[in-house]
Amino acid sequence: AAYPPGSTFKLANGLIALQEKVVTPNTVWYCSGGYHMGSHTVGCHHAGPTNLVSAVQHSCNFYFCNALYHIIGNKKYKNVQEGYQVWREYLLSMGFGVTFNSDLPFDVKGIIPTSDYFDRIYRKSWNPNSVISMGIGQGEASVTPLQMANFLAIVANRGYYYKPHVVKAIGSKDNPNKRYSEKIYCKVDSKYFDPILEGMDMAVQAGTARGAKIDGVHIIGKTGTAQNPHGRDHSVFAAIAPKNDPKIVVFVLVENGGFGATVACPIASLITEFYLNREVKRKDLEERIISMSIK
Repeated sequence: AAYPPGSTFKLANGLIALQEKVVTPNTVWYCSGGYHMGSHTVGCHHAGPTNLVSAVQHSCNFYFCNALYHIIGNKKYKNVQEGYQVWREYLLSMGFGVTFNSDLPFDVKGIIPTSDYFDRIYRKSWNPNSVISMGIGQGEASVTPLQMANFLAIVANRGYYYKPHVVKAIGSKDNPNKRYSEKIYCKVDSKYFDPILEGMDMAVQAGTARGAKIDGVHIIGKTGTAQNPHGRDHSVFAAIAPKNDPKIVVFVLVENGGFGATVACPIASLITEFYLNREVKRKDLEERIISMSIK
């Protein structure tokens, strides 16, 4: 299934903003508690001067709404349609809005709408604020958990991924099938990934993802709470570990789970701990998650 990715999508928008040079790692914007559009405000629990690293650390809605506005509304593009299509092409290169055409069943595209879609909805009269919710992973965008896990592999690899797959190889050792061993590069240069990784690190050390910490494992991550029009919000967490020598990425989405830090974050942390250490020492946390009731 495909879901709104919530705040984990901010990582992609941060990378695009860097590549498009609408921000640098040192660009500071002042968050006054939300992104304001006339009488409407996209609220934010964070406030104060914010650069990209701290925006990831504290999941600042203002920063990433503002970033998307500057990407799509960039004056170097002739209109909002062109700016939006450029933004969309970045996302397609990251594996969103496409299928991987691999050996995995039930591979769906999710939704990254075209500019034509918004032309129809708004009768060709729209601006970056019309789609601003996608800056924080809400609105019209929807992605699959597999696509988000694959995106985390791009972040861990600083710019490329291998097609997600089950079968490692087909053929002989002398003549292997290379279908799943070819690097697929996204449109963001490798030099722009460090601030995103640093922000994910700070989120675990002193931000929204403190609950992911594992003794002896340098895990980094990003929390998310995906709005759900049908009930309680979905709980979302994205993790990479270890930071400097990645072995695993984990994306957890718990339907109706609520805050990402409360449910998805500890689940991802336990999965990571077991994968890397082959055991879970935090038995109290494991028991709490096993006995948890999600409605």
